[in-house]
Amino acid sequence: MSTATVTQTIQAPPQRNTRFLSILGTSAVVGLFIFMRVWRVADYSLDGDEIFSFLLAHYDWHNLYVSAVRDAIHPPLFYVLLKLWTKIGGESLLWLRLFPVAASTLCLFPLFQLCKDLGLSRGTRNLAIFMASVDPYAVYYSQHMRMYCLLQLFGLTSIWLFQRYLHAPSRKNLIALSTVNLLLVYSHYYGWLIVGLEFLYLLWKRRKVADFMVAGFILLALFAPWAKVAAQSLHAKGGLGENLGWISKPKFHDLSWFYVELAGLAEFTRIAFRAAVVIFLFIYLFYRRRIELGFHWLVVIALAPPFLTYLASQWLSESIWGHRHLLFTVWPFLVVLADVVWSQKWMVRSAALALILLWAGFAMAAYSPAQQKVPWDKLTLGMLDQESGNVAAVPFYSLDPYLHYAIWFHLDCLKNQNVKPLGLTFSSRADIPALRVKAEKFAITKATSMDDLHGAHYWVGYVEAAWAGKPSPQSILKQRGCKIGTPVTAHDDYQTILVFPADCLPESH
Repeated sequence: MSTATVTQTIQAPPQRNTRFLSILGTSAVVGLFIFMRVWRVADYSLDGDEIFSFLLAHYDWHNLYVSAVRDAIHPPLFYVLLKLWTKIGGESLLWLRLFPVAASTLCLFPLFQLCKDLGLSRGTRNLAIFMASVDPYAVYYSQHMRMYCLLQLFGLTSIWLFQRYLHAPSRKNLIALSTVNLLLVYSHYYGWLIVGLEFLYLLWKRRKVADFMVAGFILLALFAPWAKVAAQSLHAKGGLGENLGWISKPKFHDLSWFYVELAGLAEFTRIAFRAAVVIFLFIYLFYRRRIELGFHWLVVIALAPPFLTYLASQWLSESIWGHRHLLFTVWPFLVVLADVVWSQKWMVRSAALALILLWAGFAMAAYSPAQQKVPWDKLTLGMLDQESGNVAAVPFYSLDPYLHYAIWFHLDCLKNQNVKPLGLTFSSRADIPALRVKAEKFAITKATSMDDLHGAHYWVGYVEAAWAGKPSPQSILKQRGCKIGTPVTAHDDYQTILVFPADCLPESH
């Protein structure tokens, strides 16, 4: 039998077997996609941003809106939907984390439709889903209880509907696109970047610009009420410095590293840059459909937003750079990459698939969300377990502007007898009443310097990297004659947190 005959046999098996294998393959990658997002989803505690999300969803509707306006840095749709989610299933850590998982899983619907409209094969579609299943960047934010899950969902839906509008610029398609865009911009301000790129793309291709502009003005009018109150709130608190001041202006390395992360190679630190260059060169050299309108749009929306954000951050007074804000670029990039791989001859395709399987195995083994999050629950429990509880009041001084928030939340949940959002680490403890008594004695304070520390007995918390090259807080307090207890530590891939007790003589304040 010739090679051509064998190829024809493989490509044209009996219809029943083809259908069964297709269903089996699709079910397998969808199952892997969901499993990777549910797996260990409640193994680590809420971080500061997620705690803020929870607190707003925990408020009544009036206070939710007031708090969202006061924050102003994010539109309110995510908080509204999260509150509805908690009304359905409660406030356990597992249920809270299932909200971003559900939003991420819903991305499969616009993906299936996008691939269908573009005429992509099942193999291409399933390969894209497989890569998204284990992509560390995508998985992390599919378990992170923030609005980036909605940015991903509505962003991908907008990308799909815009592609449909490009090929059939009907009023029906424009209404559907505009409706999703309204949800998109009320989910995250970066939604406007997607809408803006859609307008520029139409302008570039000279296709139905006037109709899209009319829809855009309606979108602006519907967004204006929120924009007005958010602008008033930002003006009242002196601008964006409080919310964005911690974001430094990105360097070119930050931009290039984002493309490394987009390619799913952030875990491969030794070869990350070189491997990313190979992948992008592979796409550039072998992509035969780049002139087709729908595929060209996917390339633009995958690669242009990071570069534009980088440039805007250089020009604006406050940097708006953040790789989490660009999560919506993952799906179009993976669809393009899968299409390039699947369209190659069998030898090149087989080699590429082997490399993808190798990458997937390494990514699954190396990636752990717990490594990217400080275990605040274990840190707080370690502090409570070490505290003797023999004093009436225990001040906790945070020498970092953000460290206190998560510890305060865990202590406050104990005080209010609500350990559900704290997860299994707390709820599995049999001594919750005793822990609650200890928690009620703690008073959290942000300290601007070591001179703010007062009392005969207190706890101190700080980020280790902030004191690099300087005497540590323990050393300073020892010089004052204080007795320092054993520190409790917690860390992620980026920082190490230390909290420790100090017993000081009255004159050593």
